[in-house]
Amino acid sequence: MFERILVPLDGSSRAELILSQVGRLLRRKDSKILLLRVVSSQKGSGKQEREAAEKYIDDLIRRYSGRGARVGGRVVAGSTAESILTVCDREKATMIAMTTHGRAGLSRWLLGSVAEKVVRASSVPVLLVRSFLPGGEEAQPSTAETVPFRKILVPTDGSSASEAVVDPAKEFAELFDSEILVLHAEYPYIIAGPEVVALPAPIATPSKDDDRTAGMAEAFRGAGIRVTRQTERGDSASVILDQSKAAGVDLIAMATHGRSGLSRWVLGSVAEQVLRHGSVPVLLVPVRASKRKGKK
Repeated sequence: MFERILVPLDGSSRAELILSQVGRLLRRKDSKILLLRVVSSQKGSGKQEREAAEKYIDDLIRRYSGRGARVGGRVVAGSTAESILTVCDREKATMIAMTTHGRAGLSRWLLGSVAEKVVRASSVPVLLVRSFLPGGEEAQPSTAETVPFRKILVPTDGSSASEAVVDPAKEFAELFDSEILVLHAEYPYIIAGPEVVALPAPIATPSKDDDRTAGMAEAFRGAGIRVTRQTERGDSASVILDQSKAAGVDLIAMATHGRSGLSRWVLGSVAEQVLRHGSVPVLLVPVRASKRKGKK
């Protein structure tokens, strides 16, 4: 997954934070980092804008070259999201890493914006890092090296689809020497009738007895990764958000279900809530990426 990483940049210092946040990737000699700047394709904003963008990318390449990974760059004209996805496919990128802008994290990105389109349509994992720290009315900008990825939360519902996240999460854990928390949120029991009634059990299945987490935990443990299992009662998004705070998680890694990636998640669903309200970076792994890899 770290072989060819596409990093979209918009020329702001906020966007460049992703390079510091995942700085350890720059020390991998077998990685290639591709910096991408998309410029407008509208008339009247051509040559001068492109020259400035090329200088910007060239300066970044000089700054980050020599740290281990190969660093290259591209400047393309067109629609931002579509250009990111096109370059991703053309360059055979294995991951997209980008910083979210806005004091509300992803809230201003997800509705009809660049990140929404990229996340929905990407065929490779997407790492999203906040450019502002959460909390209070005056959110503070993130600073370099604030994401150590020491502990990774991996939600699972026990389905084969949720297992798509195993290999990417394993690579992160091995690179950052992370421990992994495999989490299962048990839904309340639903009784259908004239009125739908939810009857949650008084306690969740004991974590050590939950078959939904056992297989995934064993896959991590077999790779020599420190892993714990936890089962909590409640709706998935709330459990994920609550446990990410309670356990001091640095990264949430989750699979996206459905043929169109996040399209069945985004509106009023688990991933949207985690993306909007979470306080840590999120790695989204499309299920179709795992299936495509298996066919090769």
